[in-house]
Amino acid sequence: MAKNYYFENYENSMEQSLIDDLVVESIKIYGIDTMFLPRTIGAKDDILNEDDLPIYEDAYEAEMYVKNVDGFEGEGDFLSKFGLQIRDSITLTIAKTTYESEVGVHTEINRPREGDIIYLPLNRKMFVIQHVEHESIFYQMGSLQTYDLRCELYEYSGERFDTGLSYLDDQFKDENLFIDSDGTTFTVEVRSSVFHMIDTDARGDLVSTPKLEARVDEKIIFDQSHSSNTGYPLRIYTTPSPNSGSEITTGVTITGTPGVDGIVTYTPSTTGTFYYINPTTIGMGETVTVEASKLQSVETYDSIADNTTIESFADNIVDFSQNNPFGEDNF
Repeated sequence: MAKNYYFENYENSMEQSLIDDLVVESIKIYGIDTMFLPRTIGAKDDILNEDDLPIYEDAYEAEMYVKNVDGFEGEGDFLSKFGLQIRDSITLTIAKTTYESEVGVHTEINRPREGDIIYLPLNRKMFVIQHVEHESIFYQMGSLQTYDLRCELYEYSGERFDTGLSYLDDQFKDENLFIDSDGTTFTVEVRSSVFHMIDTDARGDLVSTPKLEARVDEKIIFDQSHSSNTGYPLRIYTTPSPNSGSEITTGVTITGTPGVDGIVTYTPSTTGTFYYINPTTIGMGETVTVEASKLQSVETYDSIADNTTIESFADNIVDFSQNNPFGEDNF
Protein backbone atom coordinates (compact mmCIF):
# COMPACT_ATOMS: atom_id res chain seq x y z
CA MET A 1 0.00 0.00 0.00
CA ALA A 2 1.35 3.45 -0.89
CA LYS A 3 2.21 6.01 1.80
CA ASN A 4 -0.32 8.60 2.88
CA TYR A 5 -0.64 11.20 0.16
CA TYR A 6 -1.28 14.07 2.64
CA PHE A 7 2.03 13.77 4.52
CA GLU A 8 5.06 14.71 2.41
CA ASN A 9 7.79 13.79 4.89
CA TYR A 10 10.56 13.36 2.32
CA GLU A 11 9.66 15.85 -0.39
CA ASN A 12 8.71 18.91 1.62
CA SER A 13 11.23 21.56 0.60
CA MET A 14 9.99 24.01 3.23
CA GLU A 15 10.65 21.57 6.07
CA GLN A 16 14.03 20.67 4.57
CA SER A 17 15.01 24.34 4.49
CA LEU A 18 13.89 24.80 8.10
CA ILE A 19 16.01 21.89 9.33
CA ASP A 20 18.95 23.14 7.29
CA ASP A 21 18.66 26.60 8.89
CA LEU A 22 18.44 25.04 12.36
CA VAL A 23 21.57 22.96 11.74
CA VAL A 24 23.50 26.00 10.54
CA GLU A 25 22.35 28.06 13.52
CA SER A 26 23.21 25.36 16.06
CA ILE A 27 26.74 25.01 14.64
CA LYS A 28 27.15 28.80 14.77
CA ILE A 29 26.17 28.68 18.46
CA TYR A 30 28.07 25.60 19.63
CA GLY A 31 30.80 25.31 17.01
CA ILE A 32 34.22 26.90 16.54
CA ASP A 33 35.78 28.98 13.79
CA THR A 34 38.24 27.13 11.57
CA MET A 35 40.22 27.78 8.42
CA PHE A 36 39.52 25.45 5.50
CA LEU A 37 42.44 24.90 3.10
CA PRO A 38 41.40 23.13 -0.12
CA ARG A 39 44.10 21.07 -1.80
CA THR A 40 45.31 21.90 -5.30
CA ILE A 41 47.14 19.32 -7.40
CA GLY A 42 50.75 20.41 -7.84
CA ALA A 43 52.52 17.47 -9.49
CA LYS A 44 50.30 14.59 -10.50
CA ASP A 45 51.90 11.21 -11.08
CA ASP A 46 49.96 9.80 -14.02
CA ILE A 47 51.33 6.30 -13.45
CA LEU A 48 50.39 5.97 -9.77
CA ASN A 49 47.52 8.47 -10.13
CA GLU A 50 48.54 10.44 -7.06
CA ASP A 51 49.68 13.96 -6.25
CA ASP A 52 53.37 14.13 -5.33
CA LEU A 53 53.37 17.79 -4.30
CA PRO A 54 50.01 19.21 -3.13
CA ILE A 55 49.63 22.98 -2.98
CA TYR A 56 47.48 24.95 -0.55
CA GLU A 57 46.92 28.41 -2.03
CA ASP A 58 43.65 29.47 -0.38
CA ALA A 59 42.14 29.51 3.10
CA TYR A 60 38.49 30.15 3.93
CA GLU A 61 36.93 30.73 7.33
CA ALA A 62 34.12 28.34 8.20
CA GLU A 63 32.43 27.33 11.43
CA MET A 64 32.40 23.66 12.42
CA TYR A 65 31.15 21.56 15.31
CA VAL A 66 33.59 19.37 17.24
CA LYS A 67 31.99 15.96 17.83
CA ASN A 68 34.71 14.77 20.22
CA VAL A 69 33.77 15.38 23.85
CA ASP A 70 36.53 13.53 25.75
CA GLY A 71 39.56 14.85 23.91
CA PHE A 72 41.20 13.74 20.70
CA GLU A 73 40.61 10.29 19.29
CA GLY A 74 43.23 8.08 17.67
CA GLU A 75 46.26 6.37 19.15
CA GLY A 76 47.47 9.51 20.89
CA ASP A 77 51.14 9.92 21.82
CA PHE A 78 53.35 6.85 21.87
CA LEU A 79 56.92 5.74 21.30
CA SER A 80 57.61 3.58 18.26
CA LYS A 81 60.76 2.35 16.55
CA PHE A 82 60.66 5.61 14.59
CA GLY A 83 60.58 7.74 17.74
CA LEU A 84 57.74 9.74 19.28
CA GLN A 85 54.54 9.47 17.25
CA ILE A 86 51.49 11.72 17.70
CA ARG A 87 48.36 10.20 16.20
CA ASP A 88 45.59 12.53 17.28
CA SER A 89 42.37 12.48 15.30
CA ILE A 90 39.19 14.51 15.42
CA THR A 91 35.74 14.50 13.85
CA LEU A 92 34.31 17.83 12.71
CA THR A 93 30.85 18.55 11.38
CA ILE A 94 30.23 21.27 8.80
CA ALA A 95 26.84 22.17 7.38
CA LYS A 96 26.51 21.60 3.65
CA THR A 97 25.10 25.10 3.27
CA THR A 98 28.10 26.56 5.11
CA TYR A 99 30.57 24.69 2.92
CA GLU A 100 28.82 25.76 -0.27
CA SER A 101 28.63 29.44 0.74
CA GLU A 102 32.06 29.81 2.39
CA VAL A 103 34.26 27.41 0.39
CA GLY A 104 32.52 25.85 -2.60
CA VAL A 105 31.52 29.19 -4.12
CA HIS A 106 35.23 30.04 -4.46
CA THR A 107 36.64 26.65 -5.46
CA GLU A 108 33.73 25.31 -7.56
CA ILE A 109 34.22 21.99 -5.73
CA ASN A 110 30.87 20.76 -4.43
CA ARG A 111 32.11 18.85 -1.35
CA PRO A 112 35.05 18.65 1.06
CA ARG A 113 37.70 16.23 -0.19
CA GLU A 114 40.17 13.89 1.38
CA GLY A 115 43.49 15.71 1.54
CA ASP A 116 42.00 19.11 2.36
CA ILE A 117 43.34 20.66 5.57
CA ILE A 118 41.48 22.13 8.54
CA TYR A 119 43.34 24.62 10.75
CA LEU A 120 42.06 24.84 14.33
CA PRO A 121 42.87 28.19 15.97
CA LEU A 122 41.79 26.51 19.22
CA ASN A 123 45.11 24.64 19.52
CA ARG A 124 46.92 26.13 16.47
CA LYS A 125 47.18 22.73 14.78
CA MET A 126 46.41 21.49 11.30
CA PHE A 127 44.37 18.38 10.60
CA VAL A 128 44.11 16.65 7.26
CA ILE A 129 40.80 15.13 6.14
CA GLN A 130 41.02 11.35 5.84
CA HIS A 131 37.37 10.58 5.15
CA VAL A 132 34.23 12.56 4.37
CA GLU A 133 30.97 11.04 5.59
CA HIS A 134 27.99 12.68 3.88
CA GLU A 135 25.26 10.53 5.46
CA SER A 136 26.05 10.92 9.16
CA ILE A 137 22.54 12.26 9.77
CA PHE A 138 20.52 10.00 7.54
CA TYR A 139 18.11 11.89 5.27
CA GLN A 140 16.13 14.05 7.69
CA MET A 141 12.94 14.94 5.82
CA GLY A 142 14.56 13.41 2.76
CA SER A 143 17.68 15.62 2.61
CA LEU A 144 21.25 15.70 3.92
CA GLN A 145 22.39 18.70 5.95
CA THR A 146 25.95 18.00 7.08
CA TYR A 147 29.35 16.50 6.31
CA ASP A 148 31.32 14.67 8.99
CA LEU A 149 35.04 15.21 8.44
CA ARG A 150 37.23 12.55 10.04
CA CYS A 151 40.66 14.14 10.35
CA GLU A 152 44.11 13.25 11.60
CA LEU A 153 46.88 15.52 12.84
CA TYR A 154 48.70 16.82 9.78
CA GLU A 155 52.30 15.67 9.24
CA TYR A 156 54.31 17.87 6.90
CA SER A 157 55.89 16.13 3.90
CA GLY A 158 56.93 18.86 1.48
CA GLU A 159 53.58 20.43 0.61
CA ARG A 160 53.54 24.09 -0.45
CA PHE A 161 51.57 26.70 1.50
CA ASP A 162 50.89 30.01 -0.22
CA THR A 163 47.60 31.26 1.25
CA GLY A 164 48.81 34.78 1.96
CA LEU A 165 48.25 34.23 5.70
CA SER A 166 51.59 34.21 7.52
CA TYR A 167 50.36 32.17 10.49
CA LEU A 168 49.55 29.37 8.03
CA ASP A 169 52.31 29.76 5.43
CA ASP A 170 55.15 30.16 7.95
CA GLN A 171 54.37 27.06 10.01
CA PHE A 172 56.57 24.91 7.80
CA LYS A 173 58.64 27.61 6.12
CA ASP A 174 61.96 26.29 7.48
CA GLU A 175 61.10 22.74 6.44
CA ASN A 176 60.19 23.51 2.82
CA LEU A 177 63.29 22.42 0.93
CA PHE A 178 61.70 22.21 -2.50
CA ILE A 179 62.05 24.63 -5.40
CA ASP A 180 59.01 25.94 -7.25
CA SER A 181 59.23 24.30 -10.67
CA ASP A 182 57.35 27.24 -12.22
CA GLY A 183 59.99 29.68 -11.03
CA THR A 184 59.48 33.38 -10.27
CA THR A 185 58.28 35.73 -12.99
CA PHE A 186 59.26 39.40 -13.09
CA THR A 187 57.38 41.77 -15.39
CA VAL A 188 59.97 44.21 -16.76
CA GLU A 189 59.37 47.84 -17.76
CA VAL A 190 61.94 50.44 -18.82
CA ARG A 191 61.61 53.97 -17.48
CA SER A 192 64.29 56.62 -18.08
CA SER A 193 66.71 53.91 -19.25
CA VAL A 194 66.26 51.99 -15.99
CA PHE A 195 64.85 48.47 -15.55
CA HIS A 196 61.75 48.40 -13.34
CA MET A 197 60.24 45.10 -12.26
CA ILE A 198 57.13 43.67 -10.70
CA ASP A 199 57.26 40.32 -8.93
CA THR A 200 54.23 38.89 -10.72
CA ASP A 201 53.88 35.92 -8.34
CA ALA A 202 53.88 38.16 -5.26
CA ARG A 203 51.64 40.81 -6.88
CA GLY A 204 54.07 43.49 -5.72
CA ASP A 205 54.67 47.08 -6.75
CA LEU A 206 56.86 48.30 -9.58
CA VAL A 207 60.43 48.50 -8.21
CA SER A 208 63.43 50.22 -9.79
CA THR A 209 66.35 47.80 -10.47
CA PRO A 210 65.68 45.43 -7.56
CA LYS A 211 68.44 43.23 -6.21
CA LEU A 212 67.31 39.68 -6.90
CA GLU A 213 67.97 36.52 -4.91
CA ALA A 214 67.69 32.94 -6.08
CA ARG A 215 68.93 29.44 -5.37
CA VAL A 216 70.72 26.97 -7.58
CA ASP A 217 68.29 25.44 -10.10
CA GLU A 218 65.62 28.03 -9.21
CA LYS A 219 64.15 29.53 -12.38
CA ILE A 220 63.97 33.31 -12.83
CA ILE A 221 61.77 34.56 -15.69
CA PHE A 222 62.12 38.11 -17.04
CA ASP A 223 59.03 39.07 -19.03
CA GLN A 224 60.03 41.85 -21.49
CA SER A 225 56.79 41.94 -23.44
CA HIS A 226 55.98 45.50 -22.30
CA SER A 227 56.48 47.98 -25.15
CA SER A 228 58.96 50.06 -23.11
CA ASN A 229 61.51 47.23 -23.45
CA THR A 230 61.98 47.91 -27.17
CA GLY A 231 65.70 48.30 -27.83
CA TYR A 232 66.67 47.22 -24.29
CA PRO A 233 67.42 43.48 -24.34
CA LEU A 234 68.13 42.05 -20.89
CA ARG A 235 71.09 39.71 -20.53
CA ILE A 236 72.90 37.90 -17.71
CA TYR A 237 76.57 38.79 -17.16
CA THR A 238 79.37 37.93 -14.73
CA THR A 239 80.06 41.63 -14.00
CA PRO A 240 77.95 44.81 -14.00
CA SER A 241 79.76 46.01 -17.12
CA PRO A 242 79.76 44.10 -20.42
CA ASN A 243 83.26 45.47 -21.11
CA SER A 244 84.88 43.78 -18.10
CA GLY A 245 82.84 40.58 -17.93
CA SER A 246 81.31 37.93 -20.12
CA GLU A 247 77.75 37.00 -20.94
CA ILE A 248 76.34 33.90 -19.24
CA THR A 249 74.64 31.57 -21.70
CA THR A 250 74.52 28.36 -19.67
CA GLY A 251 71.08 28.03 -18.17
CA VAL A 252 69.78 31.06 -20.10
CA THR A 253 66.95 30.79 -22.62
CA ILE A 254 65.95 33.79 -24.74
CA THR A 255 62.77 33.86 -26.81
CA GLY A 256 60.82 36.53 -28.64
CA THR A 257 61.59 40.21 -29.12
CA PRO A 258 61.89 42.80 -26.29
CA GLY A 259 58.88 45.10 -26.38
CA VAL A 260 56.70 42.51 -28.09
CA ASP A 261 56.96 39.01 -26.63
CA GLY A 262 60.46 38.87 -25.18
CA ILE A 263 61.14 36.32 -22.45
CA VAL A 264 64.50 35.69 -20.74
CA THR A 265 64.68 32.64 -18.49
CA TYR A 266 67.68 32.19 -16.19
CA THR A 267 68.25 28.97 -14.23
CA PRO A 268 71.55 29.33 -12.32
CA SER A 269 73.64 26.21 -11.89
CA THR A 270 76.28 27.63 -9.52
CA THR A 271 76.34 29.94 -6.54
CA GLY A 272 77.71 33.48 -6.72
CA THR A 273 76.80 37.03 -7.63
CA PHE A 274 75.72 37.67 -11.21
CA TYR A 275 74.11 40.61 -12.99
CA TYR A 276 71.13 41.27 -15.20
CA ILE A 277 72.06 44.19 -17.47
CA ASN A 278 71.47 45.82 -20.82
CA PRO A 279 74.78 45.35 -22.70
CA THR A 280 74.48 48.65 -24.58
CA THR A 281 73.57 50.93 -21.64
CA ILE A 282 76.15 51.43 -18.90
CA GLY A 283 74.80 51.03 -15.37
CA MET A 284 71.46 49.59 -16.42
CA GLY A 285 70.89 46.55 -14.21
CA GLU A 286 71.52 45.01 -10.79
CA THR A 287 72.72 41.89 -8.99
CA VAL A 288 71.35 38.35 -8.90
CA THR A 289 72.69 36.64 -5.79
CA VAL A 290 72.53 32.86 -6.11
CA GLU A 291 72.74 30.71 -2.99
CA ALA A 292 73.01 26.94 -2.65
CA SER A 293 69.84 24.90 -2.86
CA LYS A 294 68.40 23.93 0.49
CA LEU A 295 68.60 20.31 -0.60
CA GLN A 296 72.36 20.74 -1.03
CA SER A 297 72.77 21.90 2.57
CA VAL A 298 69.78 20.41 4.31
CA GLU A 299 71.49 20.35 7.73
CA THR A 300 71.54 24.16 7.71
CA TYR A 301 67.75 24.27 7.67
CA ASP A 302 66.90 21.10 9.59
CA SER A 303 68.65 20.73 12.95
CA ILE A 304 67.98 16.99 13.18
CA ALA A 305 68.95 16.10 9.60
CA ASP A 306 72.11 14.03 9.15
CA ASN A 307 72.12 13.40 5.40
CA THR A 308 75.75 14.44 4.89
CA THR A 309 76.93 12.44 7.90
CA ILE A 310 75.25 9.29 6.66
CA GLU A 311 76.50 9.80 3.10
CA SER A 312 80.09 10.35 4.24
CA PHE A 313 79.96 7.33 6.54
CA ALA A 314 78.51 5.16 3.77
CA ASP A 315 81.34 6.12 1.41
CA ASN A 316 83.76 4.40 3.79
CA ILE A 317 81.81 1.13 3.81
CA VAL A 318 81.65 0.33 0.10
CA ASP A 319 84.60 0.74 -2.21
CA PHE A 320 83.01 2.11 -5.37
CA SER A 321 86.26 1.88 -7.28
CA GLN A 322 85.61 -1.84 -7.74
CA ASN A 323 83.56 -2.89 -10.73
CA ASN A 324 81.86 -5.73 -8.87
CA PRO A 325 82.23 -5.11 -5.13
CA PHE A 326 79.68 -7.77 -4.12
CA GLY A 327 80.88 -10.58 -6.41
CA GLU A 328 83.78 -13.00 -6.26
CA ASP A 329 85.17 -12.06 -9.68
CA ASN A 330 86.18 -8.55 -10.66
CA PHE A 331 84.36 -8.34 -14.00
